[in-house]
Amino acid sequence: MPRIFQKFILLLFFTNLALSSRIARADWTLNIGYHNPLYSNLGVNFLYWGSQWNFEIGVGWVDGDAQQAEDADNNGTNEKESSVSAAVAGDLDLKYRFMTGTFSPFIQGGFGATTYAKVGDSSGADANLGSPFVGGGFFIGKQSFHVYVAGNYLLESKDTEVQGGIGFDI
Repeated sequence: MPRIFQKFILLLFFTNLALSSRIARADWTLNIGYHNPLYSNLGVNFLYWGSQWNFEIGVGWVDGDAQQAEDADNNGTNEKESSVSAAVAGDLDLKYRFMTGTFSPFIQGGFGATTYAKVGDSSGADANLGSPFVGGGFFIGKQSFHVYVAGNYLLESKDTEVQGGIGFDI
């Protein structure tokens, strides 16, 4: 069996084990939000709800592309390279909830995050953190089901953005 196939099978096994484990899922919520992550119209976020300190990671943009080598002018050389690429953008942030009741105001700060990979005639990969932001908002509800609203100040662009969404226990 090819080595890459073995690694893929192991990855599937351990991912399934981690996602089905109550310990791995404990205190995590899945949130769907408007402008959460920042700069996205609609995003998906995983939020650690286990204490007053909350860590969140979100994905708000995914793109992929495939190119096949092409000799457009029939001169024997390929003007385009063969490649497959994928890019994902979102954010990482940390929240502090002032209270743990049904109404829970918070402050937050974080960074936009991007990653890109390309394989083919010219390959490469990149990952970046940037676009820092700070803000505040509130949750209404509990870990099992909640809604949230937040306002953020983007430090680089000196702009503001409002977020909102729903979340539930996973």
